[in-house]
Amino acid sequence: MKRSPFVLLRRHISKFLRSLTARLHLLQTLMGAWWGGTSLTVGRGVRFYQRTRVSGEGSVRIGRRATLGYPTGGDFHGSCCELQARSPEAEIALGNFVAVNNGFLVISVQRVEIGDGCLIGKGVQILDFDAHGVAPEERRTSIGRIASVVLGKNVWVGNGAILLKGTRIGDNSIVAAGAVVPEGDYPADVVIGGNPARIIAELRGALRGAEKRSEDEEHASENAH
Repeated sequence: MKRSPFVLLRRHISKFLRSLTARLHLLQTLMGAWWGGTSLTVGRGVRFYQRTRVSGEGSVRIGRRATLGYPTGGDFHGSCCELQARSPEAEIALGNFVAVNNGFLVISVQRVEIGDGCLIGKGVQILDFDAHGVAPEERRTSIGRIASVVLGKNVWVGNGAILLKGTRIGDNSIVAAGAVVPEGDYPADVVIGGNPARIIAELRGALRGAEKRSEDEEHASENAH
């Protein structure tokens, strides 16, 4: 279907405006981090499509070609991405080619690491500490226990998931939408879901099962003829 010149022109203008806005957001984020005393390192080709706030006394590193915010995603105008490296020792590291949807929140006092190629859904939250002491008398005087959060390469985290302290997820795994993932080591190539989250499927097994069903259906079709 041939598109009208007006539609093509509108598409090019929209693309240019999104790129310009992303560059302005990047400049605002760099200035805000500098003003707040946060060490921020940004790789080549990074795009902040949504407003992004970087704060805290620690350091934040964003790898090349990473993107934060999604213009056609939900709540694009009503939220922002926040990366808070609260303590001087805190580190937040996003790898190369990480793609983050809108309303992403990371709060770290130790280390949060997101591997290359990860996909992060809308409204995902990651914390590497309890935020308050567990004991009633400690809830206003302690930040509770602390443990780093590490995501391997190519992990997909669904919308609204919450990753708690000490979560370590292997390469290629999926965190289902709305999952609350407690402290623990989760292997590569699995699906993690629920509250509290647990392993609910194996990706490689599921792929092998799908291939087997396809072969069986093909044989059945041949026999029918």
